[in-house]
Amino acid sequence: MRTGECPPRPRLSLNVGVTGHLQEDLIDANLDTLRERIREVLEFQREFARNLTGVEKYYTNSGKPVLRVLSALAEGADRHVANQALDLGFELQCPLPFDRSEYAKDFESESSVVEFNKLLTHTHTTAVLELDGSRDREAESYLAAGRMILSQSDVLLTVWNGQDSNKKGGTSQIVGEAKQRNLPTIWINSQVPHEVYIRISDSKWIPWAVGSGSLVIWLEVLLRPPDSPKSCDEGTTLAGGYFVEAQRTKNWGCLWLPFRNLCADGLWTPPSFSLSNFDLSGHDKWEGALRSSLAFPKETLQIMNEANLFEHYGWADGLAEYYGNLYRSAFVINYLLGPLAVLCAFLHFALEHSEALWGGVGAMCTGIEVMCLVFIGVIYSCGRKGCWHERWIDYRLLAEYFRQMFFFIPLGPGELSSPHILTHMASRDPKNTWMHWHYRTVRRDLGMICATLTDKYLEAVRVFIKSGIEDQRLYHENNALRFQMLDRRFTLLAKFLFSLALLAAFGALISHFFPAVLAKVLLWFVYVTAFSMSIPLWFTPIAWPTWVLLSELVSVVIAGVATVFPAVGAALAGIRSQGEFERVKKRSEAMRHSLEQILEKKLKDPSNVDTPISSTALSATVADSGQLMVDELLDWRIVFKDRPLPEPD
Repeated sequence: MRTGECPPRPRLSLNVGVTGHLQEDLIDANLDTLRERIREVLEFQREFARNLTGVEKYYTNSGKPVLRVLSALAEGADRHVANQALDLGFELQCPLPFDRSEYAKDFESESSVVEFNKLLTHTHTTAVLELDGSRDREAESYLAAGRMILSQSDVLLTVWNGQDSNKKGGTSQIVGEAKQRNLPTIWINSQVPHEVYIRISDSKWIPWAVGSGSLVIWLEVLLRPPDSPKSCDEGTTLAGGYFVEAQRTKNWGCLWLPFRNLCADGLWTPPSFSLSNFDLSGHDKWEGALRSSLAFPKETLQIMNEANLFEHYGWADGLAEYYGNLYRSAFVINYLLGPLAVLCAFLHFALEHSEALWGGVGAMCTGIEVMCLVFIGVIYSCGRKGCWHERWIDYRLLAEYFRQMFFFIPLGPGELSSPHILTHMASRDPKNTWMHWHYRTVRRDLGMICATLTDKYLEAVRVFIKSGIEDQRLYHENNALRFQMLDRRFTLLAKFLFSLALLAAFGALISHFFPAVLAKVLLWFVYVTAFSMSIPLWFTPIAWPTWVLLSELVSVVIAGVATVFPAVGAALAGIRSQGEFERVKKRSEAMRHSLEQILEKKLKDPSNVDTPISSTALSATVADSGQLMVDELLDWRIVFKDRPLPEPD
């Protein structure tokens, strides 16, 4: 287990997927030339990854990248590429359409079966994923294996004649889907003289001699983080932000949770100044549950530990929590210090006419007012300089990426959902951020898992996914109730303070123009109160001028209420607006409802439904729920991106 002072860095890795013709379609090929072309293409990518410079701060193994080839090991192109890759020091990972014994029936000769098993057990074969395909849906099974390769690959290498066979799951379909995914594809013509072409994204095929430069540019973008923004107004930097973060020991934002719990639940919880170790918190949250689930065999857990996935989540989540509490505590304190400064200013001027009696108090009030204003400025400056708001937003998105990864892993892992971006919000597309780059880098480092997708295994995956979605449903249910209560109480309290301030303003008006009337009202109020409570009226002999003085004191109090209560109401409205209480409540309510629909319709016990459980159905469910959660987080991110710490006014 890793224990470090900074967030973990992933390993530099590059995954090359393979698809191509069977051996029977390579009869006319010059196999020596074909293997030479394959080797040249793989060597080109290997040397690029090894010689990539200027990325030492982002990777743990710069100069010694992890290179992988993903191949289903069918007879023909798959094995030609696999053998060349192993000879060049690549790792081999194999998604198989069926379990290995069934898949071996595809191979006619004993020598072919021997070669197949030898490749599966090779020292550098790091993962074999046996999908739940079957012969009665053979085409779909081959297609599932091809799509698994696409989902894991950074570059696709195909040995193909360039013709559309219209065969489901065939090479032409996989190449076509690679274009739809904007996956760069290297095409080695299966016919002599085996020319090499490349297609970047959805462009046209161009000769390798010309297009290899385009591949270099594409790989540079893939393996280097996006350009770092220059200021916190545009977002945090990568090198200057995340990877140089340190383990925090004190929770300086410890006031938010007690404030929230007191206002929402009516319970005071003492602030906690300590923080858990970020490296260990990821293990504490996930490892126990994963070890108890059959969806995570020991081989899968080993792969996750080698990629430091628990630590990646622990740091992103811990830092997001830390900066989120700092940001929220900061705006709550600043909003509440405002009314306190107003109160002190009022007391200073109210007591100014009695300086002989109240001079010391007035000076003290002035000092407190100055301190309040200084604290507001210091907190704002520290928050802006430390980018508390921006780091919270960015790290929370990164933590959500890693959290989703735990649910994708048992099935391959699959692909993270792409959020729906409105045209006018394209500049805020999280896919263009360093957080998405970092997530993709960690996912690439993780590679493919080892598993056999039996019915028992898939049932364990279903239960695990269901429990995760249920946890999210409960979270949003509780969150909606909490923020509903916060919103309601802050609204009612603001209305109550407004009403008192309005009454006080009328009282102040009366005391200004008719001080004697106020004295009589005060005297009448005291008499009525004393009579109703049977209190002896020992104060009857008090002279009338004394009542006038008392009325002046009451007028000061009334004026104070009329002055300070609107400031308190404005502060509460500011906290309510800054925290987006109403919008958070509505979003959590909608999320709870949507997650309930997924639980009821897509994750039922398979014994109660006609359709048997399958990896395809589970992958679709994970994709749907992941899409939902990413979209929800994107909406949250867009909303709070426009809620930096309010400037002192």
